[in-house]
Amino acid sequence: MNLEKINHALEEFCKENEVKLFEVSYHKNDQTLSVLLDEKLNMDELEEISNKLSAYLDRYEDEFEDNYFLDVSNVGAERPIRNEDELKKAIGEYIYVKTKDSEYYGTFKSYCNGVISLDTKEKNRTKNVSIEYKNTKKVRYAVKF
Repeated sequence: MNLEKINHALEEFCKENEVKLFEVSYHKNDQTLSVLLDEKLNMDELEEISNKLSAYLDRYEDEFEDNYFLDVSNVGAERPIRNEDELKKAIGEYIYVKTKDSEYYGTFKSYCNGVISLDTKEKNRTKNVSIEYKNTKKVRYAVKF
């Protein structure tokens, strides 16, 4: 599959349909093309976009080696933070950070010289944790309960 060509087609589709594309990925193991939209859409709107997108992608069937499943969804409240620019915009938010050895939930206090500073709760006490961004495996917004 030429994911670059498909990604370009998806960008054009989104522009035509006035929705913002967040991320596209293809999972070979289950032959799923996942399309994440950066929109607040209800289930009916999401279904409508999914049906339109499916018909639109039929034009590119030669780009797919096999049949595939199309998964269209919203990014949601726990959206990934994919890079340092997005990370800087999340200061003050409640986030989740995963490293090789640990997982943290906390209020994102600052980002300086490649280090994330979080205020976490541990046994009803606030604890400040510093994590080097280069050592993170996953960073995303989190819902606080």
